[in-house]
Amino acid sequence: MPMIRNYFKIAFRNLVNEKWYSLLNIGGMGIVLAVSILLFWWVRDELSYDNFHSDIEQIYRVNTRFGSETAENTFPDTPGAVSTAALKSIPGVRGAVRLSPYWARIFRVGNNTITEKGDLAYIDGDFINFFDGFTLLYGDKNNLFPTPASAILTRDLAIKYFGTANAVGKFFKNVENNQILTVGAVIEDSPDNTNFKQKMFLPMQAKVLPFREENNGDNLDESWIAYDFETFVKLDKTTNPEIVGQKITSIKKAARNKDNDAVLYFLQPFSQLHLYSPDGKSSGMQQVNLLGLIAFLLLSIGCINYVNLTTARASRRNREVGIRKVVGARSGQLAGQLMVESILTLSLSLVFAVLLIEIILPFYQEITGKTGQFSLIDFDSILILVGALLLTFLLAGIYPALMIAGFNPIQVLRGRSNQRNTLGLRKGLVVTQFALATILITSTLIIGSQLRFIRERNPGFNREHVFSFDGKKFALPLQQALSEQPFVKSVSTASDSPVNVLRGTGTVEWEGKDPKSMPIFAYTSIDPAFIPSFGIKILDGRNFDGSPSDSLHFMLNETAVRQMGLKNPLGKRIKVEGREGEIISIVKDFNIASIHETIRPLILSSRPQINNIVLVKTTGESATTALAAARKLWGEYAPEYPFDYKFLEAHYNDQYKSEQQTERLFNFFAGIAIVISCLGLLGLVSFAAEQRTKEIGVRKVLGASITSIITLLSKDFLKLICIAIVIAIPVAWYFMEKWLNNFAFKVDIDWKLFLAAGLLTLITAIVTISFQSIKAALMNPVTSLKSE
Repeated sequence: MPMIRNYFKIAFRNLVNEKWYSLLNIGGMGIVLAVSILLFWWVRDELSYDNFHSDIEQIYRVNTRFGSETAENTFPDTPGAVSTAALKSIPGVRGAVRLSPYWARIFRVGNNTITEKGDLAYIDGDFINFFDGFTLLYGDKNNLFPTPASAILTRDLAIKYFGTANAVGKFFKNVENNQILTVGAVIEDSPDNTNFKQKMFLPMQAKVLPFREENNGDNLDESWIAYDFETFVKLDKTTNPEIVGQKITSIKKAARNKDNDAVLYFLQPFSQLHLYSPDGKSSGMQQVNLLGLIAFLLLSIGCINYVNLTTARASRRNREVGIRKVVGARSGQLAGQLMVESILTLSLSLVFAVLLIEIILPFYQEITGKTGQFSLIDFDSILILVGALLLTFLLAGIYPALMIAGFNPIQVLRGRSNQRNTLGLRKGLVVTQFALATILITSTLIIGSQLRFIRERNPGFNREHVFSFDGKKFALPLQQALSEQPFVKSVSTASDSPVNVLRGTGTVEWEGKDPKSMPIFAYTSIDPAFIPSFGIKILDGRNFDGSPSDSLHFMLNETAVRQMGLKNPLGKRIKVEGREGEIISIVKDFNIASIHETIRPLILSSRPQINNIVLVKTTGESATTALAAARKLWGEYAPEYPFDYKFLEAHYNDQYKSEQQTERLFNFFAGIAIVISCLGLLGLVSFAAEQRTKEIGVRKVLGASITSIITLLSKDFLKLICIAIVIAIPVAWYFMEKWLNNFAFKVDIDWKLFLAAGLLTLITAIVTISFQSIKAALMNPVTSLKSE
C-alpha cells in the first residue's frame, strides 16, 4: 500500500512539473474520450432496439417478395390470412399477431380538437402480450379491448388527453368518422429504441368488421388479396424459419392457384428490423459499423498522441530510471510506477471527458436525434466509461511504461538512450494519425458533394414554390376555389404527392406478359392540370383532357414501357386492378421517390373523385398570400380539421435526413480528428525544438535566418504528413465508392476533392508547426546556448 501511495505521489508530481505536456495529454485524450464515448453510446442504443421483449430471437416478421426468388420487389406487408394460416396449419408456430396502420389523425376530447402526428395502429388482441416488453399500467391484461370501439393509449397520450394516466373507461371522439372511442387500457410509454412508436392502438376488429360490411361479407382475416398488415410470428427454437416461409407460400398458392409463383413469403428476424430493410439490405447496420469504426479511429488518434508525447519525453526520465535501477529497482516496479502515471493521466482525461459530455450533449442530441440522457448512475453508461478507460490504457498506457522501464541503466547514466529506437515508431504513428484525419476530411467533402447533388438534381418535375395538403373529401371544390385566386399559378390534385408515390400494384395485365411474373408498378391518379403544373415532359401522345373517358385511359413512364416490353405502346390496352383502358401517352421518367432507388415503373390514371392531395403552385413571392387564402378556404370547408400543409421542397429534403445527419457527424468528427492530430503535432514540434535548443542557438550565432530555422524544424514533419495524405487517398476513395453505391443516382468522385482534403490537412499542419517553430526561431541565442 505505501508503495502504491508513493507511485501516485510521484505521478502527480511529474504531471505538475510537466504542465504543458500534461495539458496536451489530458485535453487531447479528454476530447477524444468524450466523442468516442458518445459514439459508443449511440452504437449501443442502435443495437439494443426492442431487446426488452423476451423471446426476441424466436420472433420474426413475415415479408412478401413479388415476382421471383431474385426479384427486388420486397415489402413488409402481408395479407390478413397469413397469421391465420401460420397458426392453424404450420407446426412450430407458437403465436402470430398483426399490426396495420390506423390513418385517423384528428380526435376530440371534450371541447378540444387534437391532431396526432405520430403513428397509430390496429393490432390483434394479444399483440401486447405477444410482445411482452410492453408494460400494462391500467386495464385488464386478458381483455385489453372490451369492445371494437376501445383503444389502448400510452401514459403520455392518456395524460395529454385526460390529465391523468388512469384513463380507463374515459371517452374521446374520432372526428374523421364520428366514432366514440373508449379507453380500454393504458400502457407505459415505449422507450426510444423500439420499432413500435405508436401511442394509440385500436382492435383489429375495428378494421375487419367495417370491411366485411362494405365488401359483401369478405373477411380480411381470410383474405389473400389485401396487403394491409405486418404479420409477426413466434417460433419454437427448433423450427426453421425458412421452411415456415415456404409453407406459408404453399398455403397461399393452394388458396389462389392463379397466382402461380408470383408471390413468395419469407421470415425476417425481428431483431433485424431496425437496421435491415425487408430485402435484407444492411444500410442501417453499415452506419452502425461506420460510426463504431470512427469512434475507434478517434480513440486511436488520441492514443497515438499519448504514445508519441510520452515516448518523446522519455529522455527526460533517463537519469531517474537509471538511478532507480542502480539502487535495486526492478523493471516490473518501474513499469508499475509508469503505468500508475498513465492511469492517473487517463483518469483525469476521463473526468474531463464526462464534463465535456455534459456540455456537448445537446449538440449530440440535435445531430443524432437521440433524446436519452447520459447518466453516471446508469449501468450502461458506467460500463461504457470503464470500457473506454481500459481500452485507452491498453492502447496507450502499457507500451510507453514498458519501453521506458526497459532502458539500460548504464547507457542512460552515460547520457545515451534508445530514442533512435522509438523515433521510427513515432514517425509511423504520426503518419497513421494524419492519414486517418485525411480520410475523415475527404469523406466529409464527398458526402457534402453528394448532398449538393441531391439538392440541385432535376428530379424530372418542377417542385419549387409548391405546397400541398390533404383536401380529404373537399379536394375538388378547394381546387376550384384556389384556381380563381390571382396569386396562384395553378392548382392540381392527385392521390399521392409527386415527391413520394406510395401506392403500388402488382395486378397489371398486358398482352405478352409472362404469367409467372408479377412486377410492381407505382400507381397513382392525377388530374389534367398535374402534368403542365409540374412541367413533366410528354414524349408521345397526349395529356388527360378532363372528359369522362379519362377513366378508361392510362399514361405510362418510360420505365413502365420497358418493363412491359411494349414496342409501340400508344393505343395498346392494359388492365390495372381489373380496370381495362388504353395507353394514351408516354411521359419522360421522373423521380417519384428517393434517389436511393432507381426510377420505378409508373402508371398514371385520372380519377379525380379519388384524388385527395391538393397541390398549389405559387410564384414564390405570393406563397404567403396563397397559404393565407388556402387556410381561409379550409376554415370554410372543413372547420373541424386543422390546416396541415407542406412545401414539396421540404418534403423532398425530408427523404435525405439520414444523409444530412451523416454529413453533420462527419463534419464534426473530421474537425475533432484534425484538432487532436494538431495538438499532438504541436507537442512533438515543441519537444523537437526543445531537444535542438542549443543547435538552434549555434545556427543563429553563425547567421542562420528565421526561415531556415523554421524549415529545419518543419521539413521532417511535413514529409510525414505528405506520406499520410498519399496513403489516405486510395483508402478514402474505396470507402466512399462503397457509400455512394447506396444511391441509384450519384456524383462521380472528383479528384479535386482529394486535392482539397490533402491541402486542408497540409495547411493546418503547417500552421500548427509554424506556431511552435517561429517561437523557437525567435528565441535569444544567448538563452539557447545556456540550455542543457
